[in-house]
Amino acid sequence: MTLKLQLVRDNKVIYEMPLEMSIWTRRRIEEELELVESQIERVSAIHEMLSSGTRIRMLNRIIRNIDVRFSDLMYQLDANQKIVNENLQRLRSRHMISRHETNPREVHYTASRLGIASLLMMTALHRVMDELKEE
Repeated sequence: MTLKLQLVRDNKVIYEMPLEMSIWTRRRIEEELELVESQIERVSAIHEMLSSGTRIRMLNRIIRNIDVRFSDLMYQLDANQKIVNENLQRLRSRHMISRHETNPREVHYTASRLGIASLLMMTALHRVMDELKEE
């Protein structure tokens, strides 16, 4: 069985990645690895951002609720103000979420397209891992 990932926009495949080494040419592997290496800081930052269970739960809550208040996140995550604030700042610094303030006591957060895509990519990776484990 041959597995591959596709990125599709408007029914057009704009990127395709085989998940079997036998399908790759040596040149294509080198190109992909060079791209990763040239973007190592960015790749590391994304992985670091999503390596925290707290940040993943936060992003999940924000996406599920569409628009969530700071105090709701504290309650839903059973976390103190400092932890919630620090992790929200990190998510904002990577453009995963947006902050909306109607007044100083009413601060809301929404997920960006990048935040939604990042969380969904985690679910895709989970499915790929499950599929490869079954072989």
